[in-house]
Amino acid sequence: MDRVSYPQRAYICEDVTRDGFQNLNKSVSVEDKLRLLDMIADAGIQSIEVGAFSPYESMKMMRNTPEVFKKLKRRENVLYRALVFDPNGAKEAAECGCGKIKINISASDAHHKGGTGMTTADALHNFAAIGEIAKDAGMQMAGSISLPFRSPFEGEGFIPFERLCGIIRSFIDIGISEISLSDAAGLGDPRLIYTRFSELKELFPDVSWMLHMHNTYGMGLAGIDAALRAGVTKFDSSLAGLGGCPYIKGARGNVATEDLVFMLECMGIETGTDFDLIIEAGQEAERIAGGDGCDSVIQRIGRSNGKVKRITL
Repeated sequence: MDRVSYPQRAYICEDVTRDGFQNLNKSVSVEDKLRLLDMIADAGIQSIEVGAFSPYESMKMMRNTPEVFKKLKRRENVLYRALVFDPNGAKEAAECGCGKIKINISASDAHHKGGTGMTTADALHNFAAIGEIAKDAGMQMAGSISLPFRSPFEGEGFIPFERLCGIIRSFIDIGISEISLSDAAGLGDPRLIYTRFSELKELFPDVSWMLHMHNTYGMGLAGIDAALRAGVTKFDSSLAGLGGCPYIKGARGNVATEDLVFMLECMGIETGTDFDLIIEAGQEAERIAGGDGCDSVIQRIGRSNGKVKRITL
């Protein structure tokens, strides 16, 4: 049997203040978000998705994102990014001094329409305008494709590879070279994830790939392992396993940052983070969320008399 090769280093983007909080039953205050963002930076995370600039009702928990960006104490070694869907969101991000935007589109028409009222094809027409706004403002850009593996919506199912490639080409056309496959439904299995990334890396060798896994069906860490074996080194995760897609029924739970860091460092893959401080930030995220939707294995097994034990890796 051939020996599996893994990278020496992996890079984590913390997503709790965006994806983690967007699916809660309550709004999170600017003050709570700012305190948590400081804790995340203290723990060594160098990429954070702060929030989203979106007019859509499905993203109403993100409405204080402009205020968060304006009051944020930025660290020189941390890149703060935001999710956008259209040119108006890109303009708002630029006005708030956002350093990087991630443009999201779904490979599923039903999914994209459920969140924005537009089909995937309609949304693609916005790309050129978003690219111009980002270029003029000096903002970095990344692309994000939701449901790149399978769709839970009736009549869609398996996402054709060519459909994915068409979206990727549209991203490349506006100057994007970093693209995330964002499995908002958690339906990507390890074999499919490995195969899809391997094929995409061969077809688009100049693209830097990321994986954003939801843990809805318990395949999150297995999917990340498959991506690592395919040569992917960038991953989104969310403290305490918080998060989910507001317009996919039952699609709750991101891969928990605590669990991801634990797994990677046990594998000998460096993350550049302080595990104890990651645990503390996860506890703070749980406190803010009131326990709603929290699902970190490491937090759960580490509790003793209401406290989290330090775990030596």
